[in-house]
Amino acid sequence: MKSNLIHIDQNYQFFLGKFNNNKKHKHYAIQLSIPLRGGIHFLINDTEISTEQAVLIKPNIEHKIESEYEHLLILLNPASTVGHFWNRLVEAPFSTIESESIQLIRKVGLDYLSNRCTAKELIQNINEIIYSLDCHCESFVHSGDIRIDKAILYLKQQYERVIPLEEVAAYCNLSSSRFLHLFKENTGISYRRAQLWSKLMAALPLMSKQSLTEIAHEVGFADSAHFSRMFKENFGFSPSAIVKLSQFIQV
Repeated sequence: MKSNLIHIDQNYQFFLGKFNNNKKHKHYAIQLSIPLRGGIHFLINDTEISTEQAVLIKPNIEHKIESEYEHLLILLNPASTVGHFWNRLVEAPFSTIESESIQLIRKVGLDYLSNRCTAKELIQNINEIIYSLDCHCESFVHSGDIRIDKAILYLKQQYERVIPLEEVAAYCNLSSSRFLHLFKENTGISYRRAQLWSKLMAALPLMSKQSLTEIAHEVGFADSAHFSRMFKENFGFSPSAIVKLSQFIQV
C-alpha cells in the first residue's frame, strides 16, 4: 500500500492519500480535489456533495472532506498566474469540474498508485500539467481586470521577495486603496494574504534545518505559534506534518 505523499512547489502543493478524519476548515488557497479510486463526500457550508468527479473550491470556503479511497488534493496560490487560471475557470464558490487537464492529473495519480511510475515521476508529471496552464493570454479565463493580471505577473517575476503594497499599486497605476479592492475582487484573497503566502514559501527551505521559532523570526512572524497557525490556514497541514515528509518537499 502506498503511503501518503506531499509535494510543495512555489505556487501550489498537492497531497495524495486518504481523508478519514478531516475536520471542517477553510483556507486561502484554491482547492482541487480529484478522486482516484472511488468517490469523495464533501460538506461545503451547508451543502453535501458525493461525487466521483473533481471538485473545485474557491478561497475561504468552509468545507470538510471524507473519503476511504485515495484522492489527490491540490492547493493553488490564488495570487499566482497558475491559480488565476483555475480561479477564473468557474464562477461558483464550489463546483464539480472535468477537463482534459483533470483527466491527465487523475491518470498520473492512478499510475503512481499502480506502481507504473515513481514518486519523483509523479511530481514531475503533475508539475508539467499544472504549469502548462500557466498562460498570460487574454482569454475567457483571464477575463478579470487587466491591471490585476499585470500585478499577478509582476508578483511571479519578483517571487523571491515580499512586494510592498505601494510598489505593486504604483506599478499598476492605481492608488493603494483601489488596488486592494480590485486585487481581492479578482483573486478572492486580500493582498496581505498574498504576501503571507510568499513569506510561508520562504520558510519551506528552512524546514528541518532550523527550529520553528528560528524560522518564524527569520521570515517575519512574531513567534512560532503565529507561524504555525498561518501555515496550516494556507496549506492545510501543520509545519510538523511537513517536516515528517520533508523528503518530498521541492521548491
